[in-house]
Amino acid sequence: MSSTQEIPAFASRSSSPPIQPIVEHKPFRFLDLPFELRSKILSLLLCTDTRTIDLDPSNHRTSTPRLNLFLVSKRFGYEAYHVFYAGHTFRVFQTHGRFLGKRAEPLLARLPTHYRKALTSLELRLGPGWSDPPKPWFVSDRLGLEDCTSVRTLRVFVEVDPSSPVFKGFRLNRHFFTDFSGTLFRQVMERLPVLDTVEFDAYPSVDRDGALMTRLLQETKDADKKVAWGSQREWGDSLADKLEKARLKAILQAQRKGHVS
Repeated sequence: MSSTQEIPAFASRSSSPPIQPIVEHKPFRFLDLPFELRSKILSLLLCTDTRTIDLDPSNHRTSTPRLNLFLVSKRFGYEAYHVFYAGHTFRVFQTHGRFLGKRAEPLLARLPTHYRKALTSLELRLGPGWSDPPKPWFVSDRLGLEDCTSVRTLRVFVEVDPSSPVFKGFRLNRHFFTDFSGTLFRQVMERLPVLDTVEFDAYPSVDRDGALMTRLLQETKDADKKVAWGSQREWGDSLADKLEKARLKAILQAQRKGHVS
């Protein structure tokens, strides 16, 4: 018998690892994707959770880093800024205390014309400075509202109504803020060239039948704009709708209790 042992055919005679073929990694051609898919991806990358943009000290953490995508290329930047500006609601007048100084320009006044043209939704927030409205809160050419040729919806959020008896003794007079807000609201509407709908919402303390909301609704009617209702205050629900919701909620709660027992 031979003392030489046969080496299996599958066994390597060398301890060195096998040579791996070189794989050429090609760049991913994002712009070759369908437009709808590109827009969806850009929306996921660019749109913030709040969906409302205002002058705020936190912008350098929440919004500004996303805007670096505008610099990738001319075509990429064009698509990116359209998604960003169309995907958010921009506030007409700032509400943060740091930006309420006499010389503080509103956000719209700081945007180039082509960015304002990409906007689709604006918000007018009423309530801050109800006893002494902020100095930058006035409508003029600097806002560039006429450039907002894609804005069809103006959202109006009412924080407080100083005409309520609760504010007696603290306000200048019962009608001051109502008149100020009504005039400001009308001037904003007049300058938006394709505005179609005004959506109202408010905090729970604001009465739909109060002096401020009555004035705003009248201004909307006079401007021949459609009225919509936001989800927070649920003003759009009739009494029958509210009763039906309460009935369904009671049924669900009873069913859950039945499953638990």
